[in-house]
Amino acid sequence: MLDNLKMFLSRFAKLSDEELEAFIAIFSPVSIKKLDHLFLEKEMVSSIYYVNDGVLRGYYNAGNNEITTNFYFGPTIMTDLIAVRNHEPTQMNIQALKDANCMVAKFSDLDNLIDNYPNIEMVFFNLLEHLYLFGVMRQHSFIYDTPQERYIKLFGERPKVIAEIPQRYISSYLGIKPETLSRIRKRIFKDL
Repeated sequence: MLDNLKMFLSRFAKLSDEELEAFIAIFSPVSIKKLDHLFLEKEMVSSIYYVNDGVLRGYYNAGNNEITTNFYFGPTIMTDLIAVRNHEPTQMNIQALKDANCMVAKFSDLDNLIDNYPNIEMVFFNLLEHLYLFGVMRQHSFIYDTPQERYIKLFGERPKVIAEIPQRYISSYLGIKPETLSRIRKRIFKDL
């Protein structure tokens, strides 16, 4: 698990052995079984999570509908940053779609660590920039692309989602009904 974490962090900034050890020291292991939740809406979230392996789904409840907003494949780092920073209950739900091995740390411990190790701050600055760009590109896709174009982009950019996620969650993520996704898939694969 630690080798995966080191490799993941190195994508965003180079950390010394001392910085890596300090970072790892604030985390504790946690396992999440398939279909269990890491956290649920209305709970207070004050932690950050490193997902080593497994698959998690982020979603919101809107009336009687679950709106899937993201899929988290290990290795990655995630939390509900809005809830953490605003000290308010989360509106997000994070559910394991497969058994997941994770590590958890209090966000306050991470803030303290950043005060002592500026390179760790650079990791998170670059990670947040990456997540921001991902979010903006997703918004643009909902504005400019047809549902079929969104599906094709998802297929090209995140093939693990297509291969490993149930269709009902993919359709929700794409903002379409399952029947629409079924028609899109038939049209695409008919043309092949």
